[in-house]
Amino acid sequence: MKINTLIIDDNLDWQKIISKLVQLNPLLNLVGVCDSAMQAYAKLVEGDIDLLICDIEMPDMSGLQLVKSLRSAPLVIFVTAHRDYALDCYEVSPVDFLLKPIDLERFLQSIEKVRLKYTNQPDNLEVEPYFFVRENLNYVQILYKDVLYMKAQENFLLIVTTTQNYLPILSITKMEEQLKGDKFLRVHRSFIVNRSAISVIGKNDILLSNGQSIPIGEQYRTQINRKHIEGNLVSRNT
Repeated sequence: MKINTLIIDDNLDWQKIISKLVQLNPLLNLVGVCDSAMQAYAKLVEGDIDLLICDIEMPDMSGLQLVKSLRSAPLVIFVTAHRDYALDCYEVSPVDFLLKPIDLERFLQSIEKVRLKYTNQPDNLEVEPYFFVRENLNYVQILYKDVLYMKAQENFLLIVTTTQNYLPILSITKMEEQLKGDKFLRVHRSFIVNRSAISVIGKNDILLSNGQSIPIGEQYRTQINRKHIEGNLVSRNT
């Protein structure tokens, strides 16, 4: 098995470094090196590319914009010197993020993730929705289904899951904008809850499956009724 790999980076030095890493890996077949998103787009149109190893911040069009523009994107490993891109990029479901300078062990871990995509997963397997948060120097992947609720705390966002809590530097508004689908519900200016974790909706608060009580903000009451209750109410006590 050879994985056809295309490198996209506008920095010549990094082109050489990443190319060497790819060429040393027996699983990868280097099919091209591009210094812009538009040049890479032409390669993607004309060739069979399995994997993009792609810088994010580039002139004219970013690596993220390129991947978003593709109707059927190959697997993607984002390579960047900027730590704050993870939340913006999770929506295109990259295989991994690598921070420059690239650590060889982390590069091999990323390629192993790519290999598993090819050998262990059927083509029609649906990936559980997830997002990344930055924890120290690492990007932590959190599944939507594991989140119970999120709470704004000044410049931080407390993310409470079934196993542990996280506290990234992030606004609740930014998180709400990035969440896909309708799995989460804003119920208060300081709280977002996972709809599947809701047990009871009271007059002034929501009881979650773990026993946590979440306040309901007056301005969000109509939204809760419209999005979560109406259409699902099968009986009423009078």
